[in-house]
Amino acid sequence: MQPLQGITVLDMTRLLPGAVATMMLRKEGAEIIKVEQPGSGDYSRAMGGIFAATNAGKKSVTLNLKEAAGREAFFRLLESADVVVESFRPGVMERLGLGWEQLSAHKARVIFASLRGFPPQGPLAGMAGHDINYLAEAGILELLGGLPAVQIADICGGSLQLVQSILLALLARRHTGKGSRVEVNMVDGLDPLLLLPRAYPGNPLDGQCPCYRLYTASDGRRIAVGALEPKFWVSLCRALGREDLIAAQFSPDAVPVMEEIFLARTARAWCDYFREHDCCVTPVLPLSVSLPEHREPAPGLGEHNHLLR
Repeated sequence: MQPLQGITVLDMTRLLPGAVATMMLRKEGAEIIKVEQPGSGDYSRAMGGIFAATNAGKKSVTLNLKEAAGREAFFRLLESADVVVESFRPGVMERLGLGWEQLSAHKARVIFASLRGFPPQGPLAGMAGHDINYLAEAGILELLGGLPAVQIADICGGSLQLVQSILLALLARRHTGKGSRVEVNMVDGLDPLLLLPRAYPGNPLDGQCPCYRLYTASDGRRIAVGALEPKFWVSLCRALGREDLIAAQFSPDAVPVMEEIFLARTARAWCDYFREHDCCVTPVLPLSVSLPEHREPAPGLGEHNHLLR
């Protein structure tokens, strides 16, 4: 039996962060019912394979929540639901008559989880945003020096934090018998990623030290060296026949020397060589361009509207 078997989630989110969160809950056995707008549905339906990748095995119903009939149908769904997840701007659910007070009055055991972009008490609370904006506001873009090719704020700051909050709320409900209101925002959700840069202004993991950086091999491919602990750096220097560099583990002056060393072989040759030496060296692999196949299809828009009867 999967840990979330028997748990039903009404997923009102759109696009990536909410979909990934409920995808994770689905993988652990929860039933996910997407509540979508008639006609268009989740915006990610127009984004090709990403919708199929994040919504496999979920169900879909369409409701116009601006109409009384749609809200009545939503409350009928709520009767058998444990969690409601939404990602609208602050105040939207309340204006629809579907806020925490209304839902909890209808069902005291419901967990109402909201995913926001910006901190709810801050000046940007009601603003629209995307991954790039949350990374910028958190200060992470400044640290990276450019835009990453993966959605760090959406997934790390949003999806993972949302799943954690929902699981904790479900655990608390087991003890109290009552539901709760949880709220996650992606800017604050990124805070754990900043612990090391704040604690160590001269962060040894920023790529400036010879023991923790990328090096280019003779074939143009890159090698990741993570010899952070002294024992790994010592092992690396000995494997390279350069024990004279042991004392220079954190010295930027040793970087050009190491760069010259790694240009002597191909990436494959280096990685084959370092399999025999315990010093945290791996190849930088190219990104896969294919999405994983799923045993269950993503739902068609409104495919499960029979659940509304």
